[in-house]
Amino acid sequence: MGYTGEIVKIAVGMTLQDHRPIREVARLLHVGRAAIGRWVERVKAGLPTHVSTAPKQVRNRTGENILQRIRKLLAEGAGTIKTWFESGKKICLRTVQRWKAKWFPQAKEKKAVKRYERTKVFSLAHTDWGVKRVNGVRCCFTFYVDDASRRLYGTRAYLKADLTNTIDALRRARKKAAFQQVLSDCGRVYVKKFVEECTKLGVKSIHTAPYNPQCNGKAEAIVKKIKRFLSRQEVRSIEHANKLLRQFEHEYNRLPHSSLKYKTPLEVFRAKQAAGSICGVA
Repeated sequence: MGYTGEIVKIAVGMTLQDHRPIREVARLLHVGRAAIGRWVERVKAGLPTHVSTAPKQVRNRTGENILQRIRKLLAEGAGTIKTWFESGKKICLRTVQRWKAKWFPQAKEKKAVKRYERTKVFSLAHTDWGVKRVNGVRCCFTFYVDDASRRLYGTRAYLKADLTNTIDALRRARKKAAFQQVLSDCGRVYVKKFVEECTKLGVKSIHTAPYNPQCNGKAEAIVKKIKRFLSRQEVRSIEHANKLLRQFEHEYNRLPHSSLKYKTPLEVFRAKQAAGSICGVA
Protein backbone atom coordinates (compact mmCIF):
# COMPACT_ATOMS: atom_id res chain seq x y z
CA MET A 1 0.00 0.00 0.00
CA GLY A 2 1.35 3.45 -0.90
CA TYR A 3 1.35 6.38 1.52
CA THR A 4 1.57 10.06 0.70
CA GLY A 5 4.53 12.17 1.70
CA GLU A 6 2.40 14.03 4.23
CA ILE A 7 1.55 10.82 6.14
CA VAL A 8 5.23 9.83 6.18
CA LYS A 9 6.24 13.27 7.48
CA ILE A 10 3.62 13.19 10.26
CA ALA A 11 4.53 9.67 11.33
CA VAL A 12 8.28 10.39 11.46
CA GLY A 13 7.70 13.69 13.31
CA MET A 14 5.50 12.06 15.96
CA THR A 15 8.12 9.36 16.51
CA LEU A 16 11.32 11.43 16.53
CA GLN A 17 10.14 14.83 17.71
CA ASP A 18 7.20 13.99 19.99
CA HIS A 19 8.92 10.79 21.19
CA ARG A 20 5.78 8.72 20.87
CA PRO A 21 5.97 4.92 20.62
CA ILE A 22 5.70 3.45 17.13
CA ARG A 23 2.77 1.30 18.30
CA GLU A 24 0.78 4.41 19.30
CA VAL A 25 1.62 6.25 16.07
CA ALA A 26 0.55 3.23 14.02
CA ARG A 27 -2.75 3.04 15.89
CA LEU A 28 -3.49 6.77 15.44
CA LEU A 29 -2.57 6.97 11.75
CA HIS A 30 -3.72 3.46 10.75
CA VAL A 31 -0.27 2.69 9.34
CA GLY A 32 1.72 -0.50 9.75
CA ARG A 33 4.40 -0.49 12.44
CA ALA A 34 6.95 -2.01 10.08
CA ALA A 35 6.49 0.85 7.64
CA ILE A 36 6.92 3.50 10.34
CA GLY A 37 10.04 1.77 11.66
CA ARG A 38 11.49 1.66 8.15
CA TRP A 39 10.79 5.38 7.61
CA VAL A 40 12.42 6.31 10.94
CA GLU A 41 15.56 4.27 10.20
CA ARG A 42 15.91 5.88 6.76
CA VAL A 43 15.50 9.40 8.15
CA LYS A 44 18.12 8.73 10.81
CA ALA A 45 20.50 7.45 8.17
CA GLY A 46 19.88 10.48 5.95
CA LEU A 47 18.22 8.44 3.21
CA PRO A 48 14.95 9.13 1.38
CA THR A 49 11.91 7.38 2.84
CA HIS A 50 10.74 6.14 -0.57
CA VAL A 51 12.78 4.30 -3.18
CA SER A 52 11.60 4.43 -6.78
CA THR A 53 10.80 0.97 -8.13
CA ALA A 54 9.95 2.14 -11.64
CA PRO A 55 11.82 0.31 -14.40
CA LYS A 56 14.67 2.15 -16.04
CA GLN A 57 13.96 3.69 -19.38
CA VAL A 58 15.18 1.56 -22.24
CA ARG A 59 17.39 3.61 -24.53
CA ASN A 60 17.58 3.22 -28.26
CA ARG A 61 20.42 0.82 -28.99
CA THR A 62 20.46 1.37 -32.74
CA GLY A 63 23.70 2.95 -33.90
CA GLU A 64 23.64 6.48 -35.22
CA ASN A 65 25.23 5.43 -38.52
CA ILE A 66 22.49 2.85 -39.10
CA LEU A 67 19.78 5.38 -38.30
CA GLN A 68 21.26 7.86 -40.75
CA ARG A 69 21.40 5.18 -43.44
CA ILE A 70 17.75 4.20 -42.81
CA ARG A 71 16.56 7.80 -42.86
CA LYS A 72 18.40 8.52 -46.11
CA LEU A 73 16.84 5.49 -47.83
CA LEU A 74 13.36 6.36 -46.60
CA ALA A 75 13.76 9.98 -47.71
CA GLU A 76 14.71 8.78 -51.20
CA GLY A 77 11.39 6.93 -51.42
CA ALA A 78 12.48 3.41 -50.61
CA GLY A 79 9.95 1.12 -48.92
CA THR A 80 10.41 -0.34 -45.47
CA ILE A 81 11.33 -3.80 -46.75
CA LYS A 82 13.91 -2.45 -49.22
CA THR A 83 15.34 -0.19 -46.52
CA TRP A 84 15.59 -3.18 -44.21
CA PHE A 85 17.56 -5.15 -46.82
CA GLU A 86 19.78 -2.21 -47.76
CA SER A 87 20.66 -1.58 -44.10
CA GLY A 88 22.04 -5.13 -43.85
CA LYS A 89 19.17 -6.44 -41.69
CA LYS A 90 20.98 -5.18 -38.60
CA ILE A 91 17.69 -4.21 -37.00
CA CYS A 92 14.25 -5.79 -37.22
CA LEU A 93 11.71 -4.78 -39.84
CA ARG A 94 9.29 -3.54 -37.20
CA THR A 95 11.88 -1.02 -35.99
CA VAL A 96 12.23 0.37 -39.51
CA GLN A 97 8.46 0.75 -39.74
CA ARG A 98 8.33 2.60 -36.44
CA TRP A 99 11.11 5.01 -37.43
CA LYS A 100 9.35 5.67 -40.75
CA ALA A 101 6.11 6.50 -38.93
CA LYS A 102 8.02 8.86 -36.63
CA TRP A 103 10.11 10.61 -39.26
CA PHE A 104 7.58 10.73 -42.11
CA PRO A 105 4.06 10.76 -40.62
CA GLN A 106 1.29 10.55 -43.18
CA ALA A 107 -1.56 13.01 -42.87
CA LYS A 108 -4.97 11.35 -43.07
CA GLU A 109 -7.26 12.84 -45.65
CA LYS A 110 -10.75 13.63 -44.45
CA LYS A 111 -13.34 12.29 -46.84
CA ALA A 112 -16.37 14.39 -47.57
CA VAL A 113 -19.48 12.79 -46.09
CA LYS A 114 -22.63 13.00 -48.17
CA ARG A 115 -25.68 13.63 -46.01
CA TYR A 116 -29.10 12.51 -47.13
CA GLU A 117 -31.83 14.91 -46.00
CA ARG A 118 -35.42 14.77 -47.20
CA THR A 119 -38.34 17.04 -46.32
CA LYS A 120 -41.21 14.88 -47.57
CA VAL A 121 -42.45 11.79 -45.79
CA PHE A 122 -41.77 8.42 -47.47
CA SER A 123 -39.37 9.98 -49.97
CA LEU A 124 -36.39 8.11 -48.44
CA ALA A 125 -36.04 5.24 -45.99
CA HIS A 126 -32.86 4.14 -44.23
CA THR A 127 -32.21 0.47 -43.52
CA ASP A 128 -29.48 -1.64 -41.97
CA TRP A 129 -28.80 -4.93 -40.18
CA GLY A 130 -27.74 -5.41 -36.57
CA VAL A 131 -26.69 -8.49 -34.62
CA LYS A 132 -27.07 -8.95 -30.87
CA ARG A 133 -26.60 -12.09 -28.78
CA VAL A 134 -28.75 -12.11 -25.64
CA ASN A 135 -28.85 -15.05 -23.21
CA GLY A 136 -27.29 -17.31 -25.82
CA VAL A 137 -29.86 -16.39 -28.49
CA ARG A 138 -28.36 -14.83 -31.63
CA CYS A 139 -30.76 -12.16 -32.81
CA CYS A 140 -30.32 -10.55 -36.24
CA PHE A 141 -32.63 -7.60 -36.73
CA THR A 142 -33.41 -5.13 -39.47
CA PHE A 143 -35.66 -2.08 -39.78
CA TYR A 144 -36.70 0.86 -41.94
CA VAL A 145 -36.76 4.46 -40.74
CA ASP A 146 -38.21 7.42 -42.60
CA ASP A 147 -35.70 10.20 -43.23
CA ALA A 148 -38.09 13.16 -42.92
CA SER A 149 -40.08 12.12 -39.84
CA ARG A 150 -37.69 9.58 -38.21
CA ARG A 151 -40.65 7.21 -37.97
CA LEU A 152 -39.56 3.62 -37.45
CA TYR A 153 -41.36 0.73 -39.11
CA GLY A 154 -40.68 -2.77 -40.42
CA THR A 155 -38.55 -3.73 -37.40
CA ARG A 156 -38.14 -7.50 -37.43
CA ALA A 157 -35.78 -10.19 -36.09
CA TYR A 158 -34.41 -13.18 -38.02
CA LEU A 159 -32.06 -16.07 -37.41
CA LYS A 160 -29.72 -14.94 -40.20
CA ALA A 161 -28.94 -11.68 -41.95
CA ASP A 162 -29.06 -13.22 -45.44
CA LEU A 163 -30.53 -12.14 -48.76
CA THR A 164 -33.80 -14.05 -48.32
CA ASN A 165 -34.57 -12.40 -45.01
CA THR A 166 -33.52 -9.00 -46.36
CA ILE A 167 -35.98 -9.25 -49.23
CA ASP A 168 -38.69 -10.52 -46.88
CA ALA A 169 -38.14 -7.51 -44.59
CA LEU A 170 -38.26 -5.19 -47.63
CA ARG A 171 -41.61 -6.56 -48.75
CA ARG A 172 -43.08 -6.31 -45.25
CA ALA A 173 -41.86 -2.73 -44.83
CA ARG A 174 -43.15 -1.74 -48.30
CA LYS A 175 -46.66 -2.89 -47.32
CA LYS A 176 -46.58 -0.56 -44.31
CA ALA A 177 -45.06 2.46 -46.06
CA ALA A 178 -44.88 3.47 -49.72
CA PHE A 179 -41.36 4.90 -49.62
CA GLN A 180 -39.87 6.00 -52.91
CA GLN A 181 -36.16 5.38 -52.18
CA VAL A 182 -34.20 3.19 -49.79
CA LEU A 183 -30.70 3.94 -48.52
CA SER A 184 -28.40 1.09 -47.44
CA ASP A 185 -24.73 0.33 -47.17
CA CYS A 186 -22.72 -1.74 -49.64
CA GLY A 187 -23.29 -5.02 -47.81
CA ARG A 188 -23.58 -8.28 -49.68
CA VAL A 189 -27.33 -8.51 -49.03
CA TYR A 190 -28.04 -5.09 -50.55
CA VAL A 191 -26.66 -5.61 -54.06
CA LYS A 192 -27.99 -7.13 -57.28
CA LYS A 193 -30.94 -9.28 -56.09
CA PHE A 194 -31.97 -6.63 -53.58
CA VAL A 195 -31.78 -3.91 -56.23
CA GLU A 196 -33.85 -6.05 -58.59
CA GLU A 197 -36.49 -6.57 -55.90
CA CYS A 198 -36.55 -2.82 -55.24
CA THR A 199 -37.14 -2.18 -58.94
CA LYS A 200 -40.07 -4.60 -58.94
CA LEU A 201 -41.63 -2.76 -56.00
CA GLY A 202 -41.06 0.65 -57.59
CA VAL A 203 -38.34 1.68 -55.14
CA LYS A 204 -35.00 3.22 -56.06
CA SER A 205 -32.03 1.65 -54.22
CA ILE A 206 -29.25 3.99 -53.09
CA HIS A 207 -25.94 2.83 -51.62
CA THR A 208 -23.64 4.77 -49.32
CA ALA A 209 -19.93 5.18 -49.99
CA PRO A 210 -17.88 2.09 -49.03
CA TYR A 211 -16.54 2.09 -45.46
CA ASN A 212 -18.37 5.33 -44.71
CA PRO A 213 -21.07 4.67 -42.08
CA GLN A 214 -21.57 8.42 -41.52
CA CYS A 215 -23.64 8.53 -44.72
CA ASN A 216 -26.23 6.30 -43.05
CA GLY A 217 -25.95 7.78 -39.58
CA LYS A 218 -29.69 7.61 -38.82
CA ALA A 219 -29.70 3.84 -39.27
CA GLU A 220 -26.47 3.39 -37.32
CA ALA A 221 -27.96 5.29 -34.37
CA ILE A 222 -31.05 3.07 -34.32
CA VAL A 223 -28.88 -0.07 -34.39
CA LYS A 224 -27.18 1.10 -31.20
CA LYS A 225 -30.50 1.90 -29.54
CA ILE A 226 -31.99 -1.50 -30.40
CA LYS A 227 -28.90 -3.30 -29.10
CA ARG A 228 -29.10 -1.32 -25.88
CA PHE A 229 -32.79 -2.19 -25.59
CA LEU A 230 -32.24 -5.92 -26.20
CA SER A 231 -29.38 -6.09 -23.69
CA ARG A 232 -31.87 -5.19 -20.95
CA GLN A 233 -34.31 -7.93 -21.97
CA GLU A 234 -34.43 -11.71 -21.58
CA VAL A 235 -34.75 -12.92 -25.16
CA ARG A 236 -35.99 -16.52 -25.23
CA SER A 237 -36.51 -17.04 -28.96
CA ILE A 238 -36.82 -15.21 -32.29
CA GLU A 239 -40.59 -15.00 -31.82
CA HIS A 240 -40.05 -13.37 -28.45
CA ALA A 241 -37.47 -11.03 -30.00
CA ASN A 242 -40.03 -9.94 -32.61
CA LYS A 243 -42.52 -9.20 -29.84
CA LEU A 244 -39.91 -7.08 -28.04
CA LEU A 245 -38.99 -5.25 -31.24
CA ARG A 246 -42.62 -4.35 -31.87
CA GLN A 247 -42.69 -2.91 -28.36
CA PHE A 248 -39.50 -0.95 -29.05
CA GLU A 249 -40.91 0.40 -32.32
CA HIS A 250 -44.12 1.51 -30.60
CA GLU A 251 -42.20 3.34 -27.86
CA TYR A 252 -39.61 4.83 -30.24
CA ASN A 253 -42.24 6.48 -32.44
CA ARG A 254 -43.82 8.10 -29.38
CA LEU A 255 -40.69 9.48 -27.72
CA PRO A 256 -39.50 13.08 -28.30
CA HIS A 257 -36.32 13.42 -30.38
CA SER A 258 -33.86 16.28 -30.05
CA SER A 259 -33.30 16.24 -33.84
CA LEU A 260 -37.06 16.87 -34.26
CA LYS A 261 -37.05 19.79 -31.79
CA TYR A 262 -38.31 17.44 -29.08
CA LYS A 263 -41.32 16.26 -31.04
CA THR A 264 -42.17 12.60 -31.53
CA PRO A 265 -41.75 10.95 -34.96
CA LEU A 266 -45.49 10.23 -34.98
CA GLU A 267 -46.29 13.91 -34.41
CA VAL A 268 -43.95 15.01 -37.20
CA PHE A 269 -45.39 12.37 -39.53
CA ARG A 270 -48.97 13.48 -38.91
CA ALA A 271 -48.04 17.16 -39.29
CA LYS A 272 -46.34 16.55 -42.65
CA GLN A 273 -49.23 14.36 -43.75
CA ALA A 274 -51.72 17.11 -42.90
CA ALA A 275 -49.59 19.65 -44.79
CA GLY A 276 -49.48 17.43 -47.88
CA SER A 277 -45.70 16.88 -47.65
CA ILE A 278 -45.87 13.17 -48.33
CA CYS A 279 -45.10 10.55 -50.97
CA GLY A 280 -42.79 12.72 -53.05
CA VAL A 281 -39.07 12.90 -53.63
CA ALA A 282 -37.63 16.16 -52.30
